[in-house]
Amino acid sequence: MKILVPIDGSKSSKKSIDVARDMGEKLGAELLILTVTPETSIFEQYPANFNFTLEIDKANVERAEMILKDAESDLKGYPYNVETFYTSGNPGEQICKFADEKDVDFIIMGNRGLGAFSRTLLGSVSNKVINHSKKSVLVVKADI
Repeated sequence: MKILVPIDGSKSSKKSIDVARDMGEKLGAELLILTVTPETSIFEQYPANFNFTLEIDKANVERAEMILKDAESDLKGYPYNVETFYTSGNPGEQICKFADEKDVDFIIMGNRGLGAFSRTLLGSVSNKVINHSKKSVLVVKADI
């Protein structure tokens, strides 16, 4: 059994890791931890900003690695396999695509992220995943 846990470093995603750990231990599941960094393609149309784009990409990769390292630390001692991944693009789309590619059994994710509009577009990524994924989704509510 495989459980996908998309995270972004937010309080909500940290809570989803805890829930995934508890459920995974009971089900004997492999945990696939995924973080999605934003695309920088918007800057590519402006050649003068090429160095800026590279710096953003570098910062995004470093942030992704930090988020995944924290998740690995939180999952230390987990009795089954844990794998971490990062990709870039639209988070909702990438999560759905990844879930299909890895043929996960279900997805556990938080309802709030770190996005600039997270208060306005509450749960926009989780909403997209719920409505577009072929997989079952458990949404873990963060303390509000």
